[in-house]
Amino acid sequence: MSFESLQGVNWVAVLVATVAYFLLGAIWYIPPVMGNMWAKAGGIEMEGQSPNPLNFVGTLIAYFVSGVATAMLAVATGTDSAAEGAILGLVVGVGYALTAAAVTSIYDRKPDPLGWFLINGLFNTGGLVLVGVIIGAWR
Repeated sequence: MSFESLQGVNWVAVLVATVAYFLLGAIWYIPPVMGNMWAKAGGIEMEGQSPNPLNFVGTLIAYFVSGVATAMLAVATGTDSAAEGAILGLVVGVGYALTAAAVTSIYDRKPDPLGWFLINGLFNTGGLVLVGVIIGAWR
């Protein structure tokens, strides 16, 4: 794989996948869904706190980079359907996001490391499956 893989990238699909990943996170981490459990597992006090808007910019940039990397892998592997994209997203999600969340959870010293791992790891794995589906479907 080389930067020539960028030539086959559908940039509209990458942008849509970036926004979809971001919106999934916006839903996943609201208090009634997983937000309260996330805060408890991480020992985070949410009351009276509001996130820095730059956090959202950084998150969008990170999701865009994930989308570009997934799209490059899709080009390199010939992924060209939603089903193949889901498999690619699952491989990337489990192989990188879930394992990174596991290692981070080991060292973060959170009150509930297993809960912290599951909430963050499963979100990112699911997010990358969504990214893979979108990118695979638009190839």
